[in-house]
Amino acid sequence: MENITYYAPAKINFSLRIGRKEPAGLHKIHSLIRRIGITDKITFKIAEYGYKIKVFPGPVLKNKGAEADLQFISNENNIAVRAAKSFFNKLNIDNKGIDLLIEKNIPFNAGLGGGSSDGAGLLLKLNEVYNNILEKAELRKLALETGSDVPFFLSESDALVSGFGENIEEIENGALSRYYIVLIIPDFGISTKEAYADYDDFLLTNNINYYNIQYLGFKDLELKNDFESVIFKKYPVLEEIKESLISNGAELSLLSGSGSAVFGAFKTLNGANLYIDNLKSFNFYRRVRLSYLTETL
Repeated sequence: MENITYYAPAKINFSLRIGRKEPAGLHKIHSLIRRIGITDKITFKIAEYGYKIKVFPGPVLKNKGAEADLQFISNENNIAVRAAKSFFNKLNIDNKGIDLLIEKNIPFNAGLGGGSSDGAGLLLKLNEVYNNILEKAELRKLALETGSDVPFFLSESDALVSGFGENIEEIENGALSRYYIVLIIPDFGISTKEAYADYDDFLLTNNINYYNIQYLGFKDLELKNDFESVIFKKYPVLEEIKESLISNGAELSLLSGSGSAVFGAFKTLNGANLYIDNLKSFNFYRRVRLSYLTETL
Protein backbone atom coordinates (compact mmCIF):
# COMPACT_ATOMS: atom_id res chain seq x y z
CA MET A 1 0.00 0.00 0.00
CA GLU A 2 1.21 3.52 -0.76
CA ASN A 3 2.06 5.97 1.99
CA ILE A 4 -0.67 8.31 3.16
CA THR A 5 0.22 11.79 4.42
CA TYR A 6 -1.87 14.28 6.35
CA TYR A 7 -1.26 17.41 8.40
CA ALA A 8 -2.61 17.61 11.94
CA PRO A 9 -3.24 21.15 13.29
CA ALA A 10 -2.73 22.38 16.83
CA LYS A 11 -5.46 24.04 18.89
CA ILE A 12 -5.76 26.76 21.48
CA ASN A 13 -8.53 27.34 24.01
CA PHE A 14 -10.13 30.78 23.79
CA SER A 15 -12.14 29.76 26.84
CA LEU A 16 -11.95 26.79 29.20
CA ARG A 17 -14.34 26.37 32.10
CA ILE A 18 -14.02 23.33 34.33
CA GLY A 19 -17.07 21.67 35.84
CA ARG A 20 -17.41 19.24 38.70
CA LYS A 21 -15.45 16.04 38.96
CA GLU A 22 -17.68 13.08 38.13
CA PRO A 23 -17.57 9.70 39.93
CA ALA A 24 -15.46 8.22 37.13
CA GLY A 25 -12.77 10.79 37.94
CA LEU A 26 -13.29 12.95 34.85
CA HIS A 27 -14.36 16.59 34.67
CA LYS A 28 -17.03 18.11 32.50
CA ILE A 29 -15.80 21.14 30.61
CA HIS A 30 -17.09 23.92 28.39
CA SER A 31 -14.54 25.31 25.97
CA LEU A 32 -14.21 27.42 22.85
CA ILE A 33 -11.47 25.68 20.87
CA ARG A 34 -9.81 27.13 17.79
CA ARG A 35 -7.45 25.50 15.30
CA ILE A 36 -4.17 27.22 14.49
CA GLY A 37 -1.66 26.88 11.67
CA ILE A 38 1.09 24.87 13.32
CA THR A 39 0.91 21.25 12.17
CA ASP A 40 2.43 17.83 12.63
CA LYS A 41 3.12 16.00 9.37
CA ILE A 42 1.98 12.39 9.58
CA THR A 43 2.91 9.70 7.07
CA PHE A 44 1.74 6.12 7.43
CA LYS A 45 0.91 2.93 5.62
CA ILE A 46 -1.13 -0.07 6.64
CA ALA A 47 1.10 -3.03 7.35
CA GLU A 48 0.71 -6.73 8.02
CA TYR A 49 0.56 -7.08 11.80
CA GLY A 50 2.35 -4.93 14.35
CA TYR A 51 2.91 -1.24 14.85
CA LYS A 52 6.05 0.70 14.09
CA ILE A 53 6.39 4.35 15.02
CA LYS A 54 9.11 6.92 14.60
CA VAL A 55 8.83 10.51 15.81
CA PHE A 56 11.35 13.15 14.82
CA PRO A 57 11.47 16.95 15.17
CA GLY A 58 10.19 19.05 12.29
CA PRO A 59 11.36 22.59 11.48
CA VAL A 60 9.58 24.13 14.48
CA LEU A 61 11.10 21.86 17.14
CA LYS A 62 14.42 21.15 15.45
CA ASN A 63 17.39 22.26 17.58
CA LYS A 64 15.07 22.99 20.51
CA GLY A 65 16.29 20.05 22.59
CA ALA A 66 13.17 18.03 21.85
CA GLU A 67 14.81 14.81 20.67
CA ALA A 68 14.87 13.08 24.07
CA ASP A 69 11.24 13.97 24.73
CA LEU A 70 10.22 12.72 21.31
CA GLN A 71 11.74 9.34 22.04
CA PHE A 72 9.47 9.18 25.07
CA ILE A 73 6.36 9.29 22.84
CA SER A 74 7.73 6.96 20.16
CA ASN A 75 5.93 3.89 21.43
CA GLU A 76 2.61 2.06 21.20
CA ASN A 77 1.07 4.32 23.86
CA ASN A 78 1.20 7.18 21.37
CA ILE A 79 -2.33 8.48 20.78
CA ALA A 80 -2.07 7.93 17.03
CA VAL A 81 -1.16 4.26 17.55
CA ARG A 82 -3.99 3.85 20.06
CA ALA A 83 -6.39 5.39 17.56
CA ALA A 84 -5.32 2.92 14.87
CA LYS A 85 -5.71 -0.02 17.25
CA SER A 86 -9.20 1.10 18.24
CA PHE A 87 -10.18 1.42 14.57
CA PHE A 88 -9.00 -2.07 13.65
CA ASN A 89 -10.62 -3.52 16.80
CA LYS A 90 -13.91 -1.87 15.88
CA LEU A 91 -13.80 -3.55 12.47
CA ASN A 92 -12.62 -6.86 13.97
CA ILE A 93 -9.45 -6.71 11.90
CA ASP A 94 -6.69 -8.55 13.74
CA ASN A 95 -4.07 -8.97 11.03
CA LYS A 96 -3.26 -5.34 10.30
CA GLY A 97 -1.04 -2.69 11.83
CA ILE A 98 0.60 0.54 10.75
CA ASP A 99 4.03 1.93 10.02
CA LEU A 100 3.86 5.49 11.30
CA LEU A 101 6.21 8.43 10.83
CA ILE A 102 5.49 11.67 12.70
CA GLU A 103 7.30 14.90 11.90
CA LYS A 104 6.58 16.69 15.15
CA ASN A 105 6.12 20.45 15.13
CA ILE A 106 3.45 20.89 17.81
CA PRO A 107 5.11 21.13 21.25
CA PHE A 108 3.86 18.51 23.70
CA ASN A 109 2.73 18.92 27.32
CA ALA A 110 1.84 22.43 26.18
CA GLY A 111 -1.98 22.33 25.95
CA LEU A 112 -1.94 22.50 22.15
CA GLY A 113 -3.56 19.13 21.43
CA GLY A 114 -0.87 17.75 19.13
CA GLY A 115 -1.27 14.11 20.10
CA SER A 116 -5.05 14.32 19.92
CA SER A 117 -4.90 15.93 16.50
CA ASP A 118 -2.51 13.23 15.25
CA GLY A 119 -4.90 10.53 16.47
CA ALA A 120 -8.02 12.13 15.00
CA GLY A 121 -6.35 12.50 11.62
CA LEU A 122 -5.37 8.85 11.63
CA LEU A 123 -8.94 7.79 12.39
CA LEU A 124 -10.23 9.92 9.51
CA LYS A 125 -7.66 8.62 7.03
CA LEU A 126 -8.14 4.98 8.01
CA ASN A 127 -11.87 5.41 7.62
CA GLU A 128 -11.30 6.81 4.12
CA VAL A 129 -9.11 3.82 3.22
CA TYR A 130 -11.96 1.52 4.25
CA ASN A 131 -14.51 3.46 2.17
CA ASN A 132 -15.89 5.47 5.10
CA ILE A 133 -17.28 2.34 6.69
CA LEU A 134 -17.86 4.13 10.02
CA GLU A 135 -20.41 6.91 10.27
CA LYS A 136 -19.53 10.19 11.98
CA ALA A 137 -21.16 9.20 15.28
CA GLU A 138 -19.23 5.91 15.40
CA LEU A 139 -15.99 7.69 14.60
CA ARG A 140 -16.61 10.23 17.36
CA LYS A 141 -17.19 7.45 19.85
CA LEU A 142 -13.86 5.86 18.92
CA ALA A 143 -12.20 9.26 19.16
CA LEU A 144 -13.57 9.88 22.66
CA GLU A 145 -12.32 6.50 23.82
CA THR A 146 -8.88 7.53 22.57
CA GLY A 147 -8.80 10.92 24.32
CA SER A 148 -11.09 13.77 25.37
CA ASP A 149 -9.66 16.26 22.85
CA VAL A 150 -9.69 13.83 19.92
CA PRO A 151 -13.37 14.28 18.85
CA PHE A 152 -12.83 18.02 18.30
CA PHE A 153 -10.15 17.34 15.69
CA LEU A 154 -12.48 15.19 13.58
CA SER A 155 -14.08 18.42 12.35
CA GLU A 156 -12.51 21.09 10.17
CA SER A 157 -13.83 24.08 12.05
CA ASP A 158 -13.60 25.79 15.41
CA ALA A 159 -16.13 24.54 17.94
CA LEU A 160 -17.73 24.79 21.34
CA VAL A 161 -16.82 21.59 23.16
CA SER A 162 -18.63 20.41 26.27
CA GLY A 163 -19.35 17.39 28.43
CA PHE A 164 -16.29 15.16 28.56
CA GLY A 165 -15.33 16.25 25.06
CA GLU A 166 -18.11 14.40 23.27
CA ASN A 167 -20.41 17.36 22.57
CA ILE A 168 -19.11 19.28 19.56
CA GLU A 169 -20.96 22.35 18.31
CA GLU A 170 -19.13 23.41 15.17
CA ILE A 171 -18.87 27.14 14.49
CA GLU A 172 -19.44 28.37 10.96
CA ASN A 173 -16.26 29.46 9.23
CA GLY A 174 -15.95 33.25 9.35
CA ALA A 175 -18.14 33.65 12.43
CA LEU A 176 -15.09 34.24 14.63
CA SER A 177 -12.51 36.94 14.09
CA ARG A 178 -9.19 35.77 12.70
CA TYR A 179 -6.07 36.51 14.70
CA TYR A 180 -2.33 36.33 14.45
CA ILE A 181 -1.28 34.06 17.29
CA VAL A 182 1.97 34.38 19.20
CA LEU A 183 2.78 31.16 21.05
CA ILE A 184 5.24 31.27 23.93
CA ILE A 185 6.44 27.87 25.14
CA PRO A 186 8.48 27.83 28.37
CA ASP A 187 11.31 25.44 29.19
CA PHE A 188 8.96 23.01 30.95
CA GLY A 189 5.82 21.05 30.16
CA ILE A 190 2.73 20.45 32.25
CA SER A 191 0.94 17.13 32.57
CA THR A 192 -2.81 17.48 32.10
CA LYS A 193 -3.43 14.79 34.72
CA GLU A 194 -1.34 16.66 37.29
CA ALA A 195 -2.98 19.97 36.38
CA TYR A 196 -6.45 18.58 37.12
CA ALA A 197 -5.22 17.07 40.40
CA ASP A 198 -3.78 20.45 41.42
CA TYR A 199 -7.02 22.17 40.42
CA ASP A 200 -9.10 19.77 42.51
CA ASP A 201 -6.82 20.31 45.51
CA PHE A 202 -6.98 24.09 45.08
CA LEU A 203 -10.80 24.15 45.07
CA LEU A 204 -11.00 21.79 48.03
CA THR A 205 -8.44 23.72 50.09
CA ASN A 206 -10.06 27.08 49.36
CA ASN A 207 -13.64 25.84 49.68
CA ILE A 208 -14.49 26.94 46.14
CA ASN A 209 -17.16 25.33 44.00
CA TYR A 210 -16.54 24.04 40.51
CA TYR A 211 -17.83 26.13 37.63
CA ASN A 212 -21.51 25.53 36.98
CA ILE A 213 -21.32 24.41 33.36
CA GLN A 214 -23.60 26.51 31.18
CA TYR A 215 -24.19 25.71 27.54
CA LEU A 216 -23.58 29.19 26.19
CA GLY A 217 -23.08 30.27 22.61
CA PHE A 218 -19.64 31.58 21.72
CA LYS A 219 -20.89 35.19 21.74
CA ASP A 220 -21.84 34.86 25.42
CA LEU A 221 -18.65 33.23 26.67
CA GLU A 222 -16.35 34.75 29.22
CA LEU A 223 -12.95 34.28 27.64
CA LYS A 224 -11.00 32.82 30.54
CA ASN A 225 -9.20 29.63 31.49
CA ASP A 226 -10.04 28.20 34.91
CA PHE A 227 -6.66 26.46 35.10
CA GLU A 228 -4.90 29.82 35.39
CA SER A 229 -5.96 30.23 39.02
CA VAL A 230 -3.84 27.20 39.89
CA ILE A 231 -1.17 26.99 37.20
CA PHE A 232 -0.08 30.62 37.58
CA LYS A 233 0.51 30.13 41.32
CA LYS A 234 2.67 27.10 40.63
CA TYR A 235 4.47 28.63 37.62
CA PRO A 236 4.51 32.45 38.05
CA VAL A 237 6.53 32.91 34.86
CA LEU A 238 3.43 31.98 32.84
CA GLU A 239 1.50 34.88 34.35
CA GLU A 240 4.42 37.17 33.50
CA ILE A 241 4.20 36.03 29.89
CA LYS A 242 0.46 36.63 29.78
CA GLU A 243 0.78 40.12 31.25
CA SER A 244 3.52 41.01 28.75
CA LEU A 245 1.30 39.96 25.83
CA ILE A 246 -1.67 41.99 27.04
CA SER A 247 0.43 45.07 27.78
CA ASN A 248 2.00 44.87 24.33
CA GLY A 249 -1.08 44.83 22.18
CA ALA A 250 -2.65 41.36 22.33
CA GLU A 251 -6.45 41.54 22.40
CA LEU A 252 -6.52 38.28 24.35
CA SER A 253 -3.93 36.20 26.14
CA LEU A 254 -4.56 32.92 27.90
CA LEU A 255 -2.98 29.70 29.01
CA SER A 256 -3.98 27.09 26.42
CA GLY A 257 -5.58 24.03 27.99
CA SER A 258 -3.59 23.08 31.07
CA GLY A 259 -0.47 24.71 29.58
CA SER A 260 2.38 25.19 29.48
CA ALA A 261 1.84 27.27 26.31
CA VAL A 262 0.60 30.83 26.66
CA PHE A 263 -0.79 32.53 23.56
CA GLY A 264 -1.49 36.09 22.58
CA ALA A 265 -4.07 36.94 19.91
CA PHE A 266 -3.18 40.01 17.83
CA LYS A 267 -5.37 41.71 15.24
CA THR A 268 -2.43 42.78 13.08
CA LEU A 269 0.65 40.99 11.81
CA ASN A 270 2.73 44.04 12.62
CA GLY A 271 1.68 43.93 16.27
CA ALA A 272 2.51 40.23 16.56
CA ASN A 273 5.88 40.66 14.88
CA LEU A 274 6.72 43.63 17.08
CA TYR A 275 6.12 41.51 20.19
CA ILE A 276 8.34 38.72 18.84
CA ASP A 277 11.05 41.25 17.99
CA ASN A 278 11.03 42.59 21.57
CA LEU A 279 10.85 39.20 23.27
CA LYS A 280 14.48 39.24 24.39
CA SER A 281 13.86 42.41 26.41
CA PHE A 282 11.53 40.67 28.87
CA ASN A 283 12.87 39.30 32.16
CA PHE A 284 11.27 35.91 31.54
CA TYR A 285 13.02 35.41 28.21
CA ARG A 286 15.64 33.04 29.69
CA ARG A 287 12.75 30.65 30.48
CA VAL A 288 11.40 30.66 26.91
CA ARG A 289 12.09 27.48 24.99
CA LEU A 290 10.20 28.40 21.85
CA SER A 291 8.27 31.31 20.40
CA TYR A 292 6.21 30.89 17.27
CA LEU A 293 3.96 33.08 15.14
CA THR A 294 0.95 31.54 13.43
CA GLU A 295 -2.72 32.28 12.68
CA THR A 296 -6.14 30.99 13.53
CA LEU A 297 -7.50 28.88 10.68
